[in-house]
Amino acid sequence: MTLAADTDRLHSMGLELRDYLVRARKAIDDEIRAYPTPIPRCDAQFNFVYEQRSRLSELLNRLNAALDQKNASPEIAHVIDAFVAARPGDSLEERDLRKRLAAERIRTAD
Repeated sequence: MTLAADTDRLHSMGLELRDYLVRARKAIDDEIRAYPTPIPRCDAQFNFVYEQRSRLSELLNRLNAALDQKNASPEIAHVIDAFVAARPGDSLEERDLRKRLAAERIRTAD
């Protein structure tokens, strides 16, 4: 692959990941809003969901910043790699996306 093709492919993967992160964060926001109150500090499920939202928000912020820059392929690649390496969630969509992105990263790295 040419450098331009690799750059375009990384950008495309970044857009796909951004779309997923936006949907996933919205779903988590909805789950947090609907969570029964009062929420004790030791509620492990709530804490997990809250931490997941923070992780997704951080990845989304980094990815948006990279997608807005020219020549940001290395940062897009870092965000994709961080997503692929992170603890997987329960959704089939997330697992499938991780597999596809991991396979594409191997292809663009060659």
